[in-house]
Amino acid sequence: MRTLRKTALLIDFDNTITCGDVLGSVLENFSPTDRWLEWETAWRDNEISTLECLRLQIGELRVDERTLLEFVRRTPIDPDFVSLQNWARATGTALAIASDNFDVIVRAVLERHAVAAPSIFANVLTFEDGRLVPSFPHRSPSCARCANCKATHFARFAGAHIIYVGDGLSDICPAMRADQVFAKDDLADYLAAQGRPFTAFRNLGDVVRSLSASGQQRLRPVHS
Repeated sequence: MRTLRKTALLIDFDNTITCGDVLGSVLENFSPTDRWLEWETAWRDNEISTLECLRLQIGELRVDERTLLEFVRRTPIDPDFVSLQNWARATGTALAIASDNFDVIVRAVLERHAVAAPSIFANVLTFEDGRLVPSFPHRSPSCARCANCKATHFARFAGAHIIYVGDGLSDICPAMRADQVFAKDDLADYLAAQGRPFTAFRNLGDVVRSLSASGQQRLRPVHS
């Protein structure tokens, strides 16, 4: 019997939708010491998990909510994110952001650019008595590395053809499990070293053109 298979596209936020690393800029500007860099290096060397790294880094920040959100709203985004949204809408593709950044930051940046937010799966940041308090509702007990194991969100689109778009080491888990991957920077280097297939991109315009040229559709015939 022939059935129809849907498509879902999950996309990273920092340095993929945004032009630059938003969270990195926050840490650089509002950390009272350079210890955040030491923790970042330890994370990159697999000495600590993403969750441990973020707890340490966020716990040291000295910034109030208003100042933080005003700062991140200055972040430029890739103008072709809107084109990607239009492509997803036209093809009926489910689109979601999967990020190790924090929900309030992601939403603040998108709102500043008047961009409609798709589903967002991110860490959570609250402000309590002048402190920033991170929490990690999407942590997976089966993943020792990630704070928000982005691959777990594939289950929300069970049976779909999964496209993943990302740039960094926090994108390894989803990139290793997706059906189709667009990668740049550290993620592209990692996948190339592992001999894993991916499509290289420089910006989201490349992604949109590639998907459009391949005739990627939300509904595709498969056999069952």
